[in-house]
Amino acid sequence: YRAALFHLITHAYSKALLFLGSGSIIHSMESIVGYSPDKSQNMVLMGGLRKYVPITKTTFLVGTLSLCGIPPLACFWSKDEILNDSWLYSPILAIIA
Repeated sequence: YRAALFHLITHAYSKALLFLGSGSIIHSMESIVGYSPDKSQNMVLMGGLRKYVPITKTTFLVGTLSLCGIPPLACFWSKDEILNDSWLYSPILAIIA
């Protein structure tokens, strides 16, 4: 129960980081193309934004790596805890996982 709740919380924070980053991109596009929901969310017009929003680029990278389970980030530890608990419960199911 503890590992599942930890995984749920870390996944929620990483996913929220990605959603906040996408909102930041949409908001920064409004200053480039004006207020137009069709243009500010058009992926074709979003090329080259790395140099304009470097903090958002970094947060997207951290959120993506965390959801992938890269070792120093939070989702790795929650995934590892779930795999450890499944190994204690049933080694056969842990090997499958």
